[in-house]
Amino acid sequence: MRRVLFGFQQHDDGFYYPVTDILVDELDHVEAAYAYDKKAQNLYVRTATYNCVVTLTKEYANVVKENKHIPQLKGGAIDMRVMAENKRLEDKFTRLNEERKAHLEDSIAKVRADSIEKARQDSLRKVREAQEVTAYGASHDWQCMPFAGQRLSCSLCQGLLVVEDTLSCVALVDSVFYYREEQQGDLGLSFSVIHATPVDSILLKDKRFLLHSKAFKDSLAMVDGLDADMVETINSMAFMNYVDSLRAIAPNGYVTQWECTPIDSTAVDVKLGYVNMNEKAVKAVDAYFQLADSEGKVLKNAHAKVDCPIEYMQQGEVQTKFPFAITEGMEMKLTKVVVVFTDGTKAGGVIKKMKDEER
Repeated sequence: MRRVLFGFQQHDDGFYYPVTDILVDELDHVEAAYAYDKKAQNLYVRTATYNCVVTLTKEYANVVKENKHIPQLKGGAIDMRVMAENKRLEDKFTRLNEERKAHLEDSIAKVRADSIEKARQDSLRKVREAQEVTAYGASHDWQCMPFAGQRLSCSLCQGLLVVEDTLSCVALVDSVFYYREEQQGDLGLSFSVIHATPVDSILLKDKRFLLHSKAFKDSLAMVDGLDADMVETINSMAFMNYVDSLRAIAPNGYVTQWECTPIDSTAVDVKLGYVNMNEKAVKAVDAYFQLADSEGKVLKNAHAKVDCPIEYMQQGEVQTKFPFAITEGMEMKLTKVVVVFTDGTKAGGVIKKMKDEER
């Protein structure tokens, strides 16, 4: 039988609380066997947490009574040792409880201090962010976001835009960011296309986007009711304005590109692309060329009329051969294009100025 005379047990709060006169199944961490009552066969031991008396069986009693290191005491002497061991445990756990209390008080004080410091740092951070947003708003245009290197995918047309320098902002509506791309057209013209992309984790990680959207929150929300249908309408109008401009410059169509490729020492192959901007369909294309030397002197004139049906706002390709060679230093120029419509009428087309590397 193992009976705890006096001891301490640790609770969930980390403190040790006294216990008396309880039975236990086993004793761990025995530190000392300090007395033995031969008559009652009681062994008195102290563990790390308990002061106990263990009633031995006859077999164990015979072993213990022969142990010269365990004092064999009687009556009042045992009581005095029990009281001393109780005092030892009480002093030990009073000290541990005081240390625990001091630790908790220090922890609470630290948490309170950390909380105050965190609040101070948060306040400073908010002030710095507000100052940064204000400074950004004062030095930037809300329609122009410095966004170089960002890759944006349009949820409307599925196109991908890699921003080279800045991005033209349109609106930020219902977590959808609308931006404008200037697309290059023919004859030096261009037209705007509005794209849309959801504000996803990629954008939310981009400091430039967050700073711009905060600084110009009101401006980006000015467009009311912007959605996919409205964007489609705006884009369609922009494209039709571009077409009207093309028709104003080239009412009968224009050359998009042309190239000449030597076949051998006796002939050259010529290809020419043409867009019809007249509502009448094109029946044939008559293209005029000049072959000049390095000083610009005309060496030969040539033209080719090729059947090439082209409907309104469609592109056709003319291909023909000329029976002469182009040697080093010579240059072939396209000087005039005449189109023949299906009703027999003729009209001149506009020749796009070509860069040397495009020829």
